[in-house]
Amino acid sequence: MVLGNEIRSNGLQSILSRISVTVTLDTGSTIPLLFSASDETPGMDERGTYTETNQTYGNEEDTAVVHLRFRSYETYVLTSVQGELISANDFGKQRCFSAQNGIILHIEEMGQVDGLMANYQHKDWWTRPHFNHDWSTLPERTQSLLWSKDASYFHLLPVCGPEFRTDVCGSATGLQIRVSSHQGGRSKCKTLSFVLGIGTDPYQLVEQHVDAALHALDYPTLPRAQKPYPEILDSLGWCSWDAFYHQVNEEGLLIKAEELKAAGLPVQWVMIDDGWSQTIDKKLSAFQADQEKFPQGLAETVRRLKEQHGVRWVGVWHTIAGYWGGIHPESPLAKQYSDYLYNNARGSLIPYPDAARGFGFWHAWHSFLERQGIDFVKVDSQSAVLNFTKHEWSIGEAAAAAHQALEASASLHFNNTIINCMGMAAENMWHRPKSSVSRNSDDFVPQDEFGFAEHALQNAYNSYYHGAFYYGDWDMYWTKNHDDIQNAVLRSVSGGPVYFSDAPGNTDASKIWPLIYQNGRIIRCEQTPSPTADCLFLDPTKETVPLKLWNMAQGSGVVAAFHIGKFTDEVKGSVRPSDVPGLKGEQFVLYEHFSGEMKLMRLNEQHDFVLQPAQCALYLFIPIVGAATPIGLTDKYIATDAVSEVKSEGATVSLSLKEGGTFRFVSAGKEIAVRVNGESLSVVSVSEQLYEVDIPKLEGKLTVVLSVSE
Repeated sequence: MVLGNEIRSNGLQSILSRISVTVTLDTGSTIPLLFSASDETPGMDERGTYTETNQTYGNEEDTAVVHLRFRSYETYVLTSVQGELISANDFGKQRCFSAQNGIILHIEEMGQVDGLMANYQHKDWWTRPHFNHDWSTLPERTQSLLWSKDASYFHLLPVCGPEFRTDVCGSATGLQIRVSSHQGGRSKCKTLSFVLGIGTDPYQLVEQHVDAALHALDYPTLPRAQKPYPEILDSLGWCSWDAFYHQVNEEGLLIKAEELKAAGLPVQWVMIDDGWSQTIDKKLSAFQADQEKFPQGLAETVRRLKEQHGVRWVGVWHTIAGYWGGIHPESPLAKQYSDYLYNNARGSLIPYPDAARGFGFWHAWHSFLERQGIDFVKVDSQSAVLNFTKHEWSIGEAAAAAHQALEASASLHFNNTIINCMGMAAENMWHRPKSSVSRNSDDFVPQDEFGFAEHALQNAYNSYYHGAFYYGDWDMYWTKNHDDIQNAVLRSVSGGPVYFSDAPGNTDASKIWPLIYQNGRIIRCEQTPSPTADCLFLDPTKETVPLKLWNMAQGSGVVAAFHIGKFTDEVKGSVRPSDVPGLKGEQFVLYEHFSGEMKLMRLNEQHDFVLQPAQCALYLFIPIVGAATPIGLTDKYIATDAVSEVKSEGATVSLSLKEGGTFRFVSAGKEIAVRVNGESLSVVSVSEQLYEVDIPKLEGKLTVVLSVSE
């Protein structure tokens, strides 16, 4: 194989040069193809200069041909696959690709690596990480593959295009890249298959690959960085699921809402989860709420939540098929909206997998919900699209149609505010046009004594690649639970929604306040987090290392550390400001939330720590500015979020605070005066150079002036 100069020079040549091709027929037989021709042409587009290499593979009988096109830019290559099976004539027996793994690219002899982390679809709905260096153990349905070798990072991102989906898995001798339509009768294939790139920053690498692939596909789907975060989900929420499960009803919702109001917790939105709908045999039978559970109708429940209990927004749950089993075929609903519903081969009735026709169903239901006062939706069971349409539609077509129809309606009625859920299969991730929030892991299971370890592991490592597409929803949690503090800290760094699901009588408000402001706004980090580089290729549930996640807040670095090992020993770890990529500055204040420990550090200086089982720590790295460095409101987990508009002029530092509370700052000065909105406040010395001021919770923006004298 001959590739362009850019790829030759950066190490990808050795990987791509070892590709061989086989095709699988729907009869189950496999045809190995032989390399037959190659050509190379230079080019340029808005993404830079590239070299395009076309490789042709065929068999001696000329019944199968596959063309591989490698468009090689400086640090990555976009690979497209075009294949055709040729039959003797159009009226005889036809040769067709197998619906699954119709074309397979084999990459032999991948060699030893220094580290490896893959994200694979371990259930129909969810992905989790894999860390084994042995290529043969790489699981089927791998959706992102990162490895390191000789101080470089390599990333392979399979693509789900308009029709075909690509997956990666290991083989006895290397890798297999598998292309599937999940539809029978296809004799042709044309798809962008994967992106492969190399770099020194693993976090920029995955974002570059997602952006490049979406651009090449010319999709309406946008990467996360170009999607607005929903206003509703910037506030604290409560969800009915783990409080009531399927027994949710009007009475229980109003009792819980009254409890939250009495506690003074500013819950701004309520999600009415599974259990509210009218169903028969796990199939939707009506748009209206279950009459026994909601005797006055959904609208009355929503009205009382808003008018009597101060809830600003109410959402409801449904699945991408209406309910788990779709629409009940004998219901009046099925008859009234038959033009918008599809009856698959096994008799399941679902919104039509055509964007225009499917929109008709969602528009009708969402119109009804909007009239009841509903403001947004959580849409579950999204990866069931394949299960409902397998063999009948190509997976790309079915998923694109399902999501375009759903989002067109949600945009019209709910300002496109959707919590996408149970949808981490590639076909879902690649085909949501505008929605920006998606569940990032399997469910939080409060009854599982050891559930936090797997929940944290999935969220942490899934976020590496999922965060390039979406803001992650890290699920609800309980404020009274064996893992309540760890769950709260995990969500404080998630960059996504914060909502809890305690049953009546069980909410511990003290576990909520560190996550929110008085007005109910959540304290949300600026990015989606990822494991720090030193644990990116390690499994903290099995090795004696802490799980560490990094993020940013108001120009400061955030690193959360967790002990999630399945053993009883303590774990030792270290943090440094350079754990946070892109953090600006040379000198920093380190501040740990739980201990109040503070120290001054250089960018690459190391701070060691020890965690006991089920313990976590939360570190902030604040660039030192002028005569005093504000830490922020230290009664909040992400203290620095409250600080903005910092100005340093000689011995004076001024700043704005979002609200009052316990404000701490660092200064080497001997005498310090603090004024808030012009009023002097007393200053307490906490430890050497660490000071604290108790700032009243006044209305409006607070202006803080720190005056330092030597």
